[in-house]
Amino acid sequence: HRDLHSFPTRRSSDLDSVLAQTYTNVRLYVVDDGSTDGTPSILQRYSRYGFCVRQAHLGQATARNCALSISRERYIAFLDADDYWLPAKLELQIALLEQNPGVGLVCSDCETVEGREYVGSYFANSGVPRTGKVFERLTRECFVFTPTVVVRRECLDQVGLFNESLAVSEDFELWLRIAAQWDIAVVPEVLAVREIRPEGLSVSTRPEIYLEHGIAALENVKAVCRGLSRNEAHALQNAIAERTYIYGSHLLASGRRRESRTKLISVLQRRPADWRAWIKYGLTFLPSGLSGRLIERRQRFVCQGN
Repeated sequence: HRDLHSFPTRRSSDLDSVLAQTYTNVRLYVVDDGSTDGTPSILQRYSRYGFCVRQAHLGQATARNCALSISRERYIAFLDADDYWLPAKLELQIALLEQNPGVGLVCSDCETVEGREYVGSYFANSGVPRTGKVFERLTRECFVFTPTVVVRRECLDQVGLFNESLAVSEDFELWLRIAAQWDIAVVPEVLAVREIRPEGLSVSTRPEIYLEHGIAALENVKAVCRGLSRNEAHALQNAIAERTYIYGSHLLASGRRRESRTKLISVLQRRPADWRAWIKYGLTFLPSGLSGRLIERRQRFVCQGN
């Protein structure tokens, strides 16, 4: 592990990392999504670089769509309050988009900082995804992190904006809709840093919300993306089944057996040979205390086996 001395010095605001870009043709569109701290006074310092808008707290999808509705730029990049960019990010990614008209979106590797500790870069742990048609891998693994993205306006005009019905996974759902129609380019180096804080959305959101909205995101992609290949459609079906299995397992572990049974039945309808789902389905008929002990023993056995 490394510490923050490995990173560029954190500036007074995440917006300063935008103004420090080596690519200087930048315009800011900042949406204050109902903050209750000193955000409005901070944003006044940046008003000459673009537009600062304040709205009631409506969620991150609505905030991003608000900014997109007032912008007219050819390329769009995203930055949330907990994240910041490295200086060469826009220069590298926009050059790639200029050279490759079939690429709708370009992303990169991302560092994560939790507290004052370096957690690691994503690609270092998972491998660098290939550039091109990435829909199948993206259904299984969301390697497109929002602060690493630069996307064409033309691309958003074609596939639509963020789905405001989703409290989380709204970015994942949009990246999938883009990947269904466009190539995605992947820059293997770190160009953005995510900072995880205890009060942040990624930490404070209940697991049930993540699971429900993650499944809803995939179901929506299935409903609107009609031109998928056979392999892409199969990958999407598997991703829905896998997330539903995880949700059913979570409900079982929480003692909510009837709800778990409903989710696991849905998995088995999609994947009748999924023995894990059959086992969990059987456990839903046992008393909650007994099923919990069996799950605990199995987990202990697996850990010892590893």
